[in-house]
Amino acid sequence: MQKKIVCSIFALALLCGCVDPNSKPGPNDVNPNDTIPQVDTTTVDPVDTVEVDPNYIAPGDTVREKPLVMWIDASANFQRFAKKKDIRSTIKKARESGFNGIVVGVKPGNGQALYESEFLQPCVTLGGQTVERDYDYLEYILQVAKEFGMRVEASASVMVMGENARRYGALFDDDYFKEIECVEWLPDGLHKISETGQFGAINPCHPKTVEYIKRMLTEMFSNPKYAALDGFVLDYCRYMDANSDFSDYSRARFEEYIGKSVENWPSDIYYYKSPDKARGDYTPGPLYNQWIEWRSKVIHDVIAESREALKAVRPDADLSVWAAYWYPLPATGQNWGSNRYTTVDSNWWATNTYHTTGYADLLDYFQLGAYCSNVYAMDGGSDSVEYCIQRCTQILKGDCPFWGTISVAQDKYKVATAVQMCLERTSGCMVFDLVHIANHQYWNKVKTGADAAWETLGVNSPLKVKQFPE
Repeated sequence: MQKKIVCSIFALALLCGCVDPNSKPGPNDVNPNDTIPQVDTTTVDPVDTVEVDPNYIAPGDTVREKPLVMWIDASANFQRFAKKKDIRSTIKKARESGFNGIVVGVKPGNGQALYESEFLQPCVTLGGQTVERDYDYLEYILQVAKEFGMRVEASASVMVMGENARRYGALFDDDYFKEIECVEWLPDGLHKISETGQFGAINPCHPKTVEYIKRMLTEMFSNPKYAALDGFVLDYCRYMDANSDFSDYSRARFEEYIGKSVENWPSDIYYYKSPDKARGDYTPGPLYNQWIEWRSKVIHDVIAESREALKAVRPDADLSVWAAYWYPLPATGQNWGSNRYTTVDSNWWATNTYHTTGYADLLDYFQLGAYCSNVYAMDGGSDSVEYCIQRCTQILKGDCPFWGTISVAQDKYKVATAVQMCLERTSGCMVFDLVHIANHQYWNKVKTGADAAWETLGVNSPLKVKQFPE
């Protein structure tokens, strides 16, 4: 069929005289001094409009590899990447195992920097481990990865700024971040999140939070040392849980959003029937649904401003977000779907305009956290990579491409199958994390899955699989 389409179009082009008048004559062109043949004025029937296969590969063309990316968590690999030789050998191993890209964490949960920053403190101690480096962590990783022809993106846990268990990090050491610490509404009252929460987090709606993220992006992507960075991944770009943020600042902004005062703060949002209840065992109040929408709008706006800051200095750099596959996510304020996906408004907690907070159209691509125990839906139902991919396709509505991302933390995980599925059915694949790949020795399984996907997709052998006629 394709051959007939190409021939018909070519014939029509000749008959219509579609020739560039400024083009230079080639060796087989007619000499202008020769006799010009009589023009054929025969009427030609119009060619039927045919929908051309968008996946058609012309003979001689090749299909490029999709991103197959390894995540390098800053905390989990802090000691592993203490020395340059270990960084080089690991990245080389990753390339040999089929990976063509990495995501490297450069601002872990303690709120400090693993890159050259003018306002964040350098990260020397993390998770109780201390590593003194005489080199720029991000610069060296970028240098080595680019030597192997790999894509490199930086990532940051943007809302996490301190290690609560150790009372350590920016939330405890820096007045800038102390001022914007999250306040949680719990059964026994209001508390700073550093006193009760798992993570030391900051308030997403505060302008100082947005300014810090924008400054981080601007200084990183305008630094010539990091000019080869391909993009940035916003991680933990959310509220930590449903219990935050109940600061005075958030109250003022919420009242501004709904256009009236909250008479009973914070019980008009939700309340506990008794002080011995668990933090999640609350009863929604009369303003609960509007509160859920507002928090999602806050995260939407953080991403919008982050995108603007990044594109101002590096228009070619990609902005993405990693988020868990569960959808919707009202507790964390992450509406990663399309703002045209209105089905979500049918949830009991949603307003009729909740869908407008979807931020998919702000992303260059989305990292779908399909961290499931099973690969196929027939084995795990909703707890499967396949189910997540199918749902994500519906929810994004084509607003941005997305990658399937998998966690290989568990033993005997079907790594090859999961990698192959993500590469074949989405725009890329991210494997979390280096520490799990190394611990379980999953290198060869990643390579097996990638090779199988490239074979199916016809990477570097375009006609081998699709069997298109020459």
